[in-house]
Amino acid sequence: MTAPDLPSPVRRIALLGALALSIAAIFSIGPFHADEHFQILEFAGWKLGITPETDLTWEFGARLRPALQPAMAVMVHRLMNAVGFDDPYATSLLLRLFTAALAWSGAVLLFNRRLRDDPALQQPRLRSTYAALAFLLWFGVFAAVRFSSEGLSAALFLIGFAHVVHGNGQRSRAWLLGGLLIGLACVARVQMGFMVIGLVGWCLLVKRAALPKLSVLVAGVVAAQLIGLLIDRWFYGEWVFTAWNYFEQNIIAGKAASFGTEPWWWYFTQITERAVPPFSIAFIALPLLANVFRRRDPVVWAALPFLLAHLSIGHKELRFLFPLIPFLPALVVLGAHAALEQGWFKRFNDRWWRVLRIVLVIVHVPLLLVVLLKPANEDAVLREAIHDSASEPMTLVHEGRQPFAQEHPVWFGRPLGLRFALRDEGWPDESAFLLLTLDQSPALPTGFIARECFASYPAWAKRINIGGWADRTDRWVLWKVRRDE
Repeated sequence: MTAPDLPSPVRRIALLGALALSIAAIFSIGPFHADEHFQILEFAGWKLGITPETDLTWEFGARLRPALQPAMAVMVHRLMNAVGFDDPYATSLLLRLFTAALAWSGAVLLFNRRLRDDPALQQPRLRSTYAALAFLLWFGVFAAVRFSSEGLSAALFLIGFAHVVHGNGQRSRAWLLGGLLIGLACVARVQMGFMVIGLVGWCLLVKRAALPKLSVLVAGVVAAQLIGLLIDRWFYGEWVFTAWNYFEQNIIAGKAASFGTEPWWWYFTQITERAVPPFSIAFIALPLLANVFRRRDPVVWAALPFLLAHLSIGHKELRFLFPLIPFLPALVVLGAHAALEQGWFKRFNDRWWRVLRIVLVIVHVPLLLVVLLKPANEDAVLREAIHDSASEPMTLVHEGRQPFAQEHPVWFGRPLGLRFALRDEGWPDESAFLLLTLDQSPALPTGFIARECFASYPAWAKRINIGGWADRTDRWVLWKVRRDE
């Protein structure tokens, strides 16, 4: 499925979305959450001989992290090495681009398939709303470029869902491919099983699918689980059942709750605050209307069990709901269409809709620009600069902290042979070394000169200290120091 298959106005929005995803994948450097790095890239680093096993997170020893994504990172990194491009940050970039491409393809596929089946999308205004949310929603773009378990599983499930629910002619191969993809989504993130349960329930109770069709779907899911099992065997060197280990440790043993618990309504308050009112209120209210008035829709059946399961689990993080974001456009449009049918928007004439669009653009465009251009993790940008500047094994002299010492040591992306020394301990006896300072020109030893390699932001930007942002933001500067010959 490609963008030319879409109606002309939607096609333009989809192509803008592809551009936005590409830019975000390039600039959204680093992990949104530590798990995105330490449980994927560092696990891959262990398999590549980069990361010592003793420095891995406890999840490695418990064998509860599926090896699908670490294995993908290993494969991409080895392919890069084979063509003479040994750069772990380029590996990370390719993985983000791959996830973004999957997410965009899934959004195009689902929109085009629902265009045939959803009466709401016959209305130009709702069709444009769906497209804007599917391809240009600021937090949707951010989530879609994350090579995290939430990001990859969401993209895989979205494509599989579209094949199962809206497959052309309901051919068996569409159900088999759909089952394989939603099964791989569960391999990447076991919680996606709640979406699978909802989808299977819809096939049984609403669609009344024939048993042979359901058997093909289940066969695809089982095949994906077997693939995941084999990947785990190769990666860990032993037979493990990571889904059970995850459930045993986090639910039965209560490990997840040890990281903190929240009441069931926490997600609603967080979404209201962080998705920008009043639009965030619509992102909650309209899907709720869809659950009431469009409860036979397959999107509702897939999303509701997933949401209820996460509401019932004590440990909550907003990223856990990222797999729902690709379905948000459909849920919003379903709810809006139901509200229109109920006559609740009768007072909203064309002028009100124009005002709403203008306000949305004013609020949304700056947020989207931030997502497109701002790194997901500032320390990761600094680590990449150090990697690019360390042309040979050398010492990094730093003040107070060094960016490779996080909650666990960072090895994937660390230059080979890099050593660390505190500035207070004196200068290294080397002809060249790296120096990391906090917003100041270095006081160098006699006979040395320094060249600035990187700065967190330009020095001139401090003069535009609107709201005192520069006073609250560290400006790290990386220097390459060498003897003045």
